[in-house]
Amino acid sequence: MSLLEDIQAAAISQTTDVPSLLRMCKLLAARISHQQLGEWVDRELNGYPNIDSLPDYRVVRVESYGSFAGPYSRANRLQVPVSILPESLQEEYSHAYMGNSISAFAAYIEGDKSGCLHEPWPLNLAIHHASKIMHDMQCVSAWKEIPIGAIVRLLDSVKTAVLGYAIDLAREAPDAGDTPIGGNPPLSREKMTQIFNTNISGNVSNVSNAGEGYTQTAITLVHSGNWDSLEKRLIELGLSPGDFAGLRTELDQATASANEQKKSDTASNWLGRLTGKAARGATGVGMEVAAAGIAKAITMYLGLPGA
Repeated sequence: MSLLEDIQAAAISQTTDVPSLLRMCKLLAARISHQQLGEWVDRELNGYPNIDSLPDYRVVRVESYGSFAGPYSRANRLQVPVSILPESLQEEYSHAYMGNSISAFAAYIEGDKSGCLHEPWPLNLAIHHASKIMHDMQCVSAWKEIPIGAIVRLLDSVKTAVLGYAIDLAREAPDAGDTPIGGNPPLSREKMTQIFNTNISGNVSNVSNAGEGYTQTAITLVHSGNWDSLEKRLIELGLSPGDFAGLRTELDQATASANEQKKSDTASNWLGRLTGKAARGATGVGMEVAAAGIAKAITMYLGLPGA
């Protein structure tokens, strides 16, 4: 078979490892004198130099978690909402930027397609900011979690991009893969750039959610000072009215004081109580949604900055 046919077959095969497929593409890029393809292959094989150079399929939306310790209790994995971070950092910590070589990611899933990877927060950031969500425990470490499913999708995205490129190139120049290195390119630079942009630069969707089975559902928007909207949102998050009995009184007292610090302290206190229930598995509160959802809802009700 020709090199183009070999690449197409390898891209379709479930057993082909992506680094080997990309090395075949590196040879193809040299034969057809396509610098753009060669540069992309080199970055995939060796890693990307910075966040700005990452293609969309290497950026995924993730959640962060932390380990908390107190005098009488401990939570080893409690969700940490990025809303507790300064606004300038929230976008960065809502995503994982997967810039390592493709072989590093391929190695993570050999023989196991479950679990997740951890990307640690800087320790000072975890201690200073993540500790705000628990009134009786200190955050001792925090991290982003990248599900293995996101790694699988990364590898599949590269295979799909390569397959599309090889098919379109073969359609325009069936013998392109057999061109000798240093020979005349089989197509114009403009045409090869068009094929590259169609299949590799522009074939991926915007940032996706890293969770498995992700679906978007309508949620109640909490309005400042509107108790009905807050109560409805907390129930949507899995809490029962008994979980947040007394919340309205304390929040309204804090609002009436017009003291921003009192508002913040009250919010932190209730976040600690409610997410603490989730950490201990009480009342059926889901720990996956508690911290982020409750933090956002209470912050919006109080009209605090960042809501």
